[in-house]
Amino acid sequence: MNETIEQKLDTLAEFHAQKDLLEIDKRKLLDDVKIPAEVEAVVNEGIKAMADIENSMRTTAKTFDALIEKELSEIVIPDELTTKLADLDRQRTKLMNEFSDIEKQRIMINAKKRANDDILTDSINIRKRGLQAEIEAKTKAVYAQVAQRKLEIEAEFSGKAEDVEENIKKLEAEIKAEVKAGKKSVKGKFFHAVYVSGRITWNTDKMEAWILDHPFLKDARKEGEPSITLRRV
Repeated sequence: MNETIEQKLDTLAEFHAQKDLLEIDKRKLLDDVKIPAEVEAVVNEGIKAMADIENSMRTTAKTFDALIEKELSEIVIPDELTTKLADLDRQRTKLMNEFSDIEKQRIMINAKKRANDDILTDSINIRKRGLQAEIEAKTKAVYAQVAQRKLEIEAEFSGKAEDVEENIKKLEAEIKAEVKAGKKSVKGKFFHAVYVSGRITWNTDKMEAWILDHPFLKDARKEGEPSITLRRV
């Protein structure tokens, strides 16, 4: 190699510096780009013309608004209509008061219904609690007998289950020992004893030492490719 890794890293740093300088030069050139004076003049004249148009339209709108206000002021509501409107307001107030009285009656009736529902609910709950207590008293002895019988059954079968479990463990050990001695799988009607050869492993440290004296073993050794990450210092 004509160039060391350190030199290449330094060269890489120089390339990044050149890239930064190019970015600075580009921004400087972009900042130097100006809009021509004649173009700015055209823009300014256009803005002034738009302002003049807006002022002219606002003046026209004010004149039109004044005419509308004059026409509105000339409209007079007849006294007859004013009187009728007042009568309608009085009738509306009377109707609203009558409606309010009806609503109060409805509220009172609903309150009476809720009170009656509460009394009924309380009565039902009291009777249900009484019946529940009566049922529990009558069935307590039966449930106690059932629970006792379940305990007796559990105790009886617990001993039997332990004996069966012991037999299972003993037989499984015998089967495994025989299959291991025969070195082949055996399939029954409901179970399959599968023979799996032991996994072969190698002591890496001892193999590395063995390769030193037997170089031809290097052909059997495989090593993956390393990876390198470049980071800024």
